[in-house]
Amino acid sequence: MAALLASCSAREEQKPGFEAARVALAGGDGLTAENRLNALLEQGHGAPELAAYLGEAALQQDDLAKARRWLGDGTFSPSTAALGFRMLGQLEMREDRLAAAGAAFDRALRADPQNAELWVDIGRLRYRGGEQVQAIAAAERALAVDPGNSAALRFRAQLVRDSQGPRHAIPWLETALEATPGDVGLLTDYAATLGDAGEAAEALAALRRASELSPHAPRLAFLNAVIAARAGEFDLARSLLMRAPTTEIETPAALLLSGILDLELGQYASAAQTFDRLAQIQPDNQRVVRLLARSLMLSGGERELVARLAERAAEPRASPYLKTLVGRALETLDRRQDAAVLLDAAARPSVSAITPLPSRTRPEALRFDHLAHGADLRDFVREYLRTGQTDRAVAEAGRFARQHAGSGDAQALLGDALLAAGEGERATRAYLRAAQIRRDWPLIRRLVAAHMMEDDAEAARNALERYLSGGASEASAAGFYGGLLAERGEFASAAAVLDSALDHGARSDPAILALRSEMAAQLGDDAGARQFAWRAYKLQPLFPPAIRALARVTEDQALAARLEDKYEKVNNR
Repeated sequence: MAALLASCSAREEQKPGFEAARVALAGGDGLTAENRLNALLEQGHGAPELAAYLGEAALQQDDLAKARRWLGDGTFSPSTAALGFRMLGQLEMREDRLAAAGAAFDRALRADPQNAELWVDIGRLRYRGGEQVQAIAAAERALAVDPGNSAALRFRAQLVRDSQGPRHAIPWLETALEATPGDVGLLTDYAATLGDAGEAAEALAALRRASELSPHAPRLAFLNAVIAARAGEFDLARSLLMRAPTTEIETPAALLLSGILDLELGQYASAAQTFDRLAQIQPDNQRVVRLLARSLMLSGGERELVARLAERAAEPRASPYLKTLVGRALETLDRRQDAAVLLDAAARPSVSAITPLPSRTRPEALRFDHLAHGADLRDFVREYLRTGQTDRAVAEAGRFARQHAGSGDAQALLGDALLAAGEGERATRAYLRAAQIRRDWPLIRRLVAAHMMEDDAEAARNALERYLSGGASEASAAGFYGGLLAERGEFASAAAVLDSALDHGARSDPAILALRSEMAAQLGDDAGARQFAWRAYKLQPLFPPAIRALARVTEDQALAARLEDKYEKVNNR
């Protein structure tokens, strides 16, 4: 790895005229390229000869208005038409005009059908348009045209990362870097992927190299902040994040990081405001909801916490953590009866419970024939599932999946409808088709539920193992997998997986802590068993596994007897 990064050569010395502009464009330096090209215009070169390159330079500087001036009318010389229409397609994509982007790429394809980078752009358009299977085909076509093309390798890496995990994408990015070692965008993708795969030292080395090539590249500050936060350097992470451009700071990922840093640094009110903004952008993101609840509780906003999240906490699918926080807030407000209901429910979590998410659209507004896009269809099917109309949900989701055969999202939605209808085998097949496109934790969790519905614990274990082996760091997945390993008697492996879950966000999960206590006891680590049991019990003193874990490992026999009595009372309610 170090040898690969060390091999990145310094940028070539700039050459005069047009060739210097092309070298600058190849290196992602749109400003230098624009200056060189403008000099050529002043020397009498025609605009049609340079418009495609000037549009590309504007796109590299995120100046879409200037790019539109050069590309919008499609006036390019015959030798630059393929590039010009490809840049126009990129511009249309960035402005969310996907149909116009497709038309531009079609014109570029007629001019140059054997252009690997054009096939990459076509693939990205197809992916954005919900044609993920066709996007993979476009990536393969790009690599068939030019197996060593850096852009094609980078795109294939992104597709592999989605479907197999960050660890499997790394070799593709390394091959791309061998082709273009000075590509700053590629280096930052490489660093981000290394970081997500848990390779922090190598990620930092890649970021340092990218900083040497382009100190002000927009993503560098954010990625450095992420890695610093993962290392526990929260003040440094905050400082780095504040140096990121506004366009980066306002993304959902940056808002999430900012809120987490505020929590870690004790700035609870600020964290609550940030998570509130993010929850409005991503209302179905359960992690954001839990973080919002925690920040409100820590900032003394119990009344707001109850007002905003009590209804959500009462839902069957709500996490024990959310139920506990809202329950404690209700206790603070002296609403003890309401608190008891939630705290009792929190003490009886079901880690595999899968229930339909509520629709955010009024039922009377849902008419299939008038659906404008996939989000409408999702709400349409959710409403059917919520009201128990599973047959209609399956029928409409199936119809949508047939209409959009290349969409992983459509297959996942079909799987959801089939799972709710109790058709585990068919749901499994739909989820596996969706997983060929994107293998994230929400999908894997539902796939595991489908396997369990079919009493196939081995398939469930294999699905979790494959997901985690790709480099995913989802704490819930690691905790679930650790439980399955424990059931098989693989105590050392289960302990390692549970430790990973605790390192990646499960420090406040009493179920994982109680199970980790049991694994420590099985491995002869009595001190560790007591430590994990006490942590679980302090977090949720009414949680039966936490009570039982502490009763089994405490050296205080009187306490053990009281805990056994408490366990019987709580467990038999």
